[in-house]
Amino acid sequence: MASSERAAAATEGGAAASDKTLRIVRIFDAPIQMVFEAWTVPEQIVQWWGPQGHHVPEYRIDMQAGGSWRTVMRDADGGDHIVSGVIHEVSPPSRLVFSWAWETDGVRGHETVITIDLRALGEDRTELTLTQREFETVESCELHGLGWNSSFDCLDTYLEEE
Repeated sequence: MASSERAAAATEGGAAASDKTLRIVRIFDAPIQMVFEAWTVPEQIVQWWGPQGHHVPEYRIDMQAGGSWRTVMRDADGGDHIVSGVIHEVSPPSRLVFSWAWETDGVRGHETVITIDLRALGEDRTELTLTQREFETVESCELHGLGWNSSFDCLDTYLEEE
C-alpha cells in the first residue's frame, strides 16, 4: 500500500473524544484469512505485535471464547509493557473481540474491550476496523490510537513479507 494511502487509512475514524471510544480503519494488501491468522496464531502475532521499536519476548493465548491472553512488549530501552485480557469472541475469518488491560506490578488496570472486524475487499485486500472502548480519559484514547497505528504499520510490513 502506498504510504499516502496508508496514512489516509490510518486517520480515518480516530478517537471520538465525547465517548472515549477509539475507531481505526486500515486497509491491508493481504487476503482476509491471512490477516485473521496474523491476529490469532501466536507464532505470527509475535512477529508484528506492538508499536514500532518494541518486540514481544512473551506471549500466550487460549484462542477461544473465555480463553485468556497475556503479552509482554519490550521497548528499545528494555522496559516491559504488560497487557492481558479475555477472549470474548472468535469468528473466523471476520471478527475477534477481546478485553485489554495494562498490568503494573501484577495488578490489572482499567479494562477496555477491543473489536477487530475484517472485511474482504476482493481476494487480496482486507479492511480492518478496530474499535476499542471505553477509555477512562480522552488522553488515554488518543495515546492508544498512536500505539495501534504504529502497530498496524508493523502488521502491514509483516503481511508484505509473508
